[in-house]
Amino acid sequence: MKLSLPPSLLSRKMICTAYVPASFNDSDRFRFQAYHALAIVKVIKRHLKIGFALRGIELRNENGYRNDVVFIRPDGMTRTVEVKSGKTLTEVHRIQAALYWSPGAEIALSNGNVDIVLPAEYISSVRERAEEVRKLLTERPDIAVGSFNPVFGVCRICSNKSCPFLPSNK
Repeated sequence: MKLSLPPSLLSRKMICTAYVPASFNDSDRFRFQAYHALAIVKVIKRHLKIGFALRGIELRNENGYRNDVVFIRPDGMTRTVEVKSGKTLTEVHRIQAALYWSPGAEIALSNGNVDIVLPAEYISSVRERAEEVRKLLTERPDIAVGSFNPVFGVCRICSNKSCPFLPSNK
């Protein structure tokens, strides 16, 4: 059985296999969705200005996951954009974007101010590591659950009660 995790979760598990997502309350969820929507509008505006055509927003890919924005470049190639609302784009964001890649399209990561087109070599490397992590999570969950790797961008939204690095667990 192949473990299927959404890119938002798998990207964090690739950094720390012991990661457990923290829950959102309704207020935090609304705030996050509002900031994300504003970032999407900025990304669309910027891409349209430079000649891209909008193909769709939150389109499902072949794996069933939603791509934030999909454009057609002026040369006809598809560009899928993973949009983040934060001011900085982190490694976990790059990993997540790479996991949304589809054959025949380029994948870009954007926060409304900057676009980073991910190179094919990076995407390939991430996808290989993702398979290794899926295998570990499936075949050796006992090891995965205790493999802690403290990284601020992941830890700040983790709720693993046994993690020795989380301040709330000390």
